[in-house]
Amino acid sequence: MATLFITGAAGGLGLSVTQTLLTQGHRVLAAIHSAKDKQQLPTEFPDNLFTYEIDLTNESAVTALIEQAITAHGPIDAAILLAGGYATGTLAETDGTLIDKMMTINFKTAYTTVQPIFTHMSQQSTGGRFVLIGARPALDAQAGKTAVAYALSKSLVFQLSDLINASGNGQNIYSTVIVPSIIDTALNRQAMPDADFTTWVDPQTIADTIAFVLFGEGRALREPVLKVYNQA
Repeated sequence: MATLFITGAAGGLGLSVTQTLLTQGHRVLAAIHSAKDKQQLPTEFPDNLFTYEIDLTNESAVTALIEQAITAHGPIDAAILLAGGYATGTLAETDGTLIDKMMTINFKTAYTTVQPIFTHMSQQSTGGRFVLIGARPALDAQAGKTAVAYALSKSLVFQLSDLINASGNGQNIYSTVIVPSIIDTALNRQAMPDADFTTWVDPQTIADTIAFVLFGEGRALREPVLKVYNQA
């Protein structure tokens, strides 16, 4: 049984990931935004699921929470960082306020979690694993030109993963970036009701990919960027 720290655990993707890893018998330390989020999480794993309400943009609070979690549950074997958000906007439409918002939601929430967990992992002989969520608009300018702030913020996630791998070299600390196309979540369906949902990626597919990277043959991969696309 591994001990896993997951941000965005109650989100459209997070629920599938959390359910999958709990079903596989792992201990999940789930970072959630509010008590309402806790109601969305599975209830059939009371001995393996532990929730923490936290503002991921508050660096000192996140560091304190992670220290608390380690004291209570022992070393963290992997961190799966799913928290984030999306916004549209071309270059002409995107101002500094939107840039700041997307940077905070998509990059700062990742960094404030990575930093203390990386420090923790570097102090244990077993090392650890990170899984970050990238985005196709950060890799493809044609896809990113209508979501500029989102694309820019997600581009830093790729850089963060590279820095984890460089800094963790020789310490058995590795990072993977999963890059999904549009994920078939209730929120996305509500935002795009006329879309063909069959062309989107099932959250379970991403959850299975994360499990493969952490515990399957994918564990042997080094510095991968895995594109999980369907038809959209």
